[in-house]
Amino acid sequence: MRKISIIIFVASLFFSSCSFYAYQYQTGSSSYSETTPESIKIYSGDIEQDYIVIGSVTADVMGDADAVVRYLKKNAAKLGADAIIKVDLSKMNSFSRRTGISGVAIKLK
Repeated sequence: MRKISIIIFVASLFFSSCSFYAYQYQTGSSSYSETTPESIKIYSGDIEQDYIVIGSVTADVMGDADAVVRYLKKNAAKLGADAIIKVDLSKMNSFSRRTGISGVAIKLK
């Protein structure tokens, strides 16, 4: 029993320190040149300006909201995103200090 507890503890430490990023391209979406993370704007809702949807993006990191936003911007920049709209930020739980974020990566027209 003690051996199993140790294995579970070590596995939880291993997985709790990982950062996670995923994206799903919009059907029919084009490829775009990489942008810079600093140029990407974050919006909690939709915007009035015309845009093209690149796809859905999500990230999960150990840390606070600033850390997860930086991580998401860094990866969305590789897709050529100018902004991320409809952003939803979530705290996984208070014990692990993990923060998640999701949204829609877009290219402004």
